[in-house]
Amino acid sequence: MSTTKASLKLLRLLALFVFAMLLPIAGSPAVGIGPKELPKPTDYISDFAHVLSPRAVKEIDRVCTQLDHSNADTQIAVVTISSLNGADIAEYARDLANTWGVGRKETHRGVLVLLAINDHKWRIEVGRGLEGILPNSKAAAIGEDMLPQLRANDFDDAVMLAIHEIAQAVLDKAPVN
Repeated sequence: MSTTKASLKLLRLLALFVFAMLLPIAGSPAVGIGPKELPKPTDYISDFAHVLSPRAVKEIDRVCTQLDHSNADTQIAVVTISSLNGADIAEYARDLANTWGVGRKETHRGVLVLLAINDHKWRIEVGRGLEGILPNSKAAAIGEDMLPQLRANDFDDAVMLAIHEIAQAVLDKAPVN
């Protein structure tokens, strides 16, 4: 084999290696993929954009666990992604909530708080079982309350504020045992 052919073969192998190494990065949730391609959640918080501190994650998890195991019987999922890649955030959130099954099937008492960091977009998607407690207008008001923190890139406080307001609204209407 000539030196030129060997060099070309080595160059192709090197290019293939670089491509193989970059492929997982390009398809990672932090870069932005569709809701059906996101890994299934293992907890209430899926911080794919890596913007939440351990302190915030612990507090959000505490509130979500409490709400899930209370008379409110409500699940909240918090998801951060880097980008929607041009998708409509309402459609993305609806698809993600349906794909993941936020809230129990029997009650549909689930809420998805979605932040698309690089797109500067947010969405609070409410399951059918909570529409009377958290209508679109209330979800939008909670989202508007987050705006000062979001504009300051204070994602911890923005999400904690939303979670606390959602929990308060739901607990105010929860049946008492």
